[in-house]
Amino acid sequence: MSSKRFFQKNGWLAKHSNKKSDIFIFYAGHGAPNIETGTSYLIPYDIDPNYSTTGYSLDKLYNNLGNVKSKSITVILDACFSGGTRENQSLLSNARPVYIEVQKGNIPSNIIVFTAASGKEISSGYKQKSHGIFTYYFLKGLKGEADSNEDKKISNLEMYNYLGENVLIQARRIGREQNPQLLGGSEDKILLTY
Repeated sequence: MSSKRFFQKNGWLAKHSNKKSDIFIFYAGHGAPNIETGTSYLIPYDIDPNYSTTGYSLDKLYNNLGNVKSKSITVILDACFSGGTRENQSLLSNARPVYIEVQKGNIPSNIIVFTAASGKEISSGYKQKSHGIFTYYFLKGLKGEADSNEDKKISNLEMYNYLGENVLIQARRIGREQNPQLLGGSEDKILLTY
């Protein structure tokens, strides 16, 4: 099923959720900006990154998710929007990765977004763990390591603080800066109870 059919206003997700649903969307992959507008696009494996408009616009994703009936929606993006790979190679033919400040988009109030990196940073890989650095620490955080007050609940803010510290330290070990972001929604909302 294509992402467009899955996320559209009357798509699969809208038909299978209700006001009690807690929805989690996880994307690990490439992103690229539209160089003229700064609009961010997810670049799935089956599209041509030379034409960012064939990707899936974050604005469109957030807009479509904002129309889904749910209790909450959490979007986790292990992607950067430089148009480059983790190895500093370009996704675009005959071009270098572009490091521009992409637009974050308008995020509806029922959506919280965790992103792997900010602005012009690359979402780095953690080769020894076969994940991105962000994904590795996000999963460790869900196992309880992000629960700073040890109340068996992980708030969005606790996860953000945990990611901010651990992802940055690991990225610096490979000579990079990587600062995860928390966008939209409520920082105090409970992400996970375990």
